[in-house]
Amino acid sequence: MLCVAWTLSASAQTTVESIRKEYQAVQEDIALMMPNEDGETPWPPVYFDLHVLQNLPGTGSHREHIRMYYNEMDSDEDQVYLPHYLRFTTAKYNFAAREFYEEYLYDEKGQAMFVYALTPDIADDLTPYELRMWFDGKRLLRFSVRKYKGEELFTGTTIPKLYQGESDRLRQRALRFLDMFKGIDNNTYL
Repeated sequence: MLCVAWTLSASAQTTVESIRKEYQAVQEDIALMMPNEDGETPWPPVYFDLHVLQNLPGTGSHREHIRMYYNEMDSDEDQVYLPHYLRFTTAKYNFAAREFYEEYLYDEKGQAMFVYALTPDIADDLTPYELRMWFDGKRLLRFSVRKYKGEELFTGTTIPKLYQGESDRLRQRALRFLDMFKGIDNNTYL
């Protein structure tokens, strides 16, 4: 009996590998929403698409493209339109000549499971770095950093001080994207 209970709890545990599988499944779903060579989409698209164009003091032209993919929540009630939850977000933006790209994978509870960022804000030489964070709820499972298309610099279960500021900023952005999604979703017509 104890072995069965342990096996069930172990299979339900969030791991880096289970998050990678979930990420891959989301990417496959997104690919089905994009037009094929005939211009048709196998699945109907379900995402919010936000483009921001503005002139920022000191940095000039600023472009931001945010896409939020969502799923429907399970519901016990008989509803024609089921409520949504944020599943995956991409953000591509610039500040002056510095280019940024981020991805956020969320669970059904609205917690970030995985964060990826391509950022030049680690070193003073504007070298782009890739940061990856895997989470089980609020608990960090793994943190990884490497130079863009280069060697891995760190992998572990803690975040070194050099990367703490950027990782904190990314965690805050994950929450802000969740708030933005809720604001948009609560104000769209059904």
